[in-house]
Amino acid sequence: MKNHKLLFWQPEKDILKLLNQSTSGKIFVIVSNYIIWIFLFYISFLLISFKTNIFWQLLLATIIGEIIEKYGKSHVLWRRPLFLRHDPTPVGLVDRWYKTGSFPSGHTIKAIYFMLFIIQYPVFPFTYYVLLITPLLFFRILIGFHYPIDMLGGIVFGIFCWLSSFQISFPSAYTLIIRDIFNLIFRL
Repeated sequence: MKNHKLLFWQPEKDILKLLNQSTSGKIFVIVSNYIIWIFLFYISFLLISFKTNIFWQLLLATIIGEIIEKYGKSHVLWRRPLFLRHDPTPVGLVDRWYKTGSFPSGHTIKAIYFMLFIIQYPVFPFTYYVLLITPLLFFRILIGFHYPIDMLGGIVFGIFCWLSSFQISFPSAYTLIIRDIFNLIFRL
């Protein structure tokens, strides 16, 4: 029973409700939810700048991760803590994404395979990456978007996504097309 409590731990106070009482709290919830995507976009930029073929590896990892996440959440193993507390989805977040199941954490899936890619291709300091990502992911537990078990599932599936894609290499003609598009977009 102890493991069950640990895997489904939630703070006693409803932190999301507390944050939603002020404008700055609401903004903090929204920013903390989306800042990870901006950061991972930056990491993508660094990785693709380093080696264009990584685009294909990231694309495959992302497709696999999205399929796993959508499948898992559509088969509602358990509801999100915020749903069980009857908290409304914060304004600025896509309501239908938060009405489904909680498992696995898509943020964690992506954070893990990106972490493994920066270990494989050291384009960003690993320590800084962990120091930036960990609080963002833990905050999702604190405000009731996920349970710890959702994060553990995200870790396992993130590793799987990376293992499924880290050695993919597309023909150089396709990679050159991506390189040209990348250079056009970012004017490198």
